[in-house]
Amino acid sequence: MVVAESRGGVRRAGLPVLGALALFGCATSYSPCPLDFEGPLPDDAFERCAAVLRSSYGALTEADAASFRLQTDWVQVEGEASERRASVFRDDARAHSLAVVVERRRLTIPVVGSPHWTTSRGDASAERELVELLHGAISVAPKTAAASQRP
Repeated sequence: MVVAESRGGVRRAGLPVLGALALFGCATSYSPCPLDFEGPLPDDAFERCAAVLRSSYGALTEADAASFRLQTDWVQVEGEASERRASVFRDDARAHSLAVVVERRRLTIPVVGSPHWTTSRGDASAERELVELLHGAISVAPKTAAASQRP
């Protein structure tokens, strides 16, 4: 990286400039949206999350109950040349918490070359919507066999 030209030739950026660039790069990293609960998750939380993801995003490509990791396939965003996929997993850094990530990628058609997908990025508004759906599904008391048979 060339910073300035001096009499002796080209002067290059030193460690302070590179350090600032590295810090800026780290500051822009993406974090999952947390889904916190006041107490432990219910025993059927994994199944409830899987049901919400299937109804909102379709097929699951990963469903690992032991590690509590769910991920959907890419689905088209209606009316746009873009796709989303969702992931839900246990957030081990926070007690009684899940992490939600919704990624979005867009189809790019360059003037010269073949169409391709952009790098996926977080979709914060879709994450907030999914967090609300998941929170509602997990917060509801589970139905018991006796309660579901009442008239």
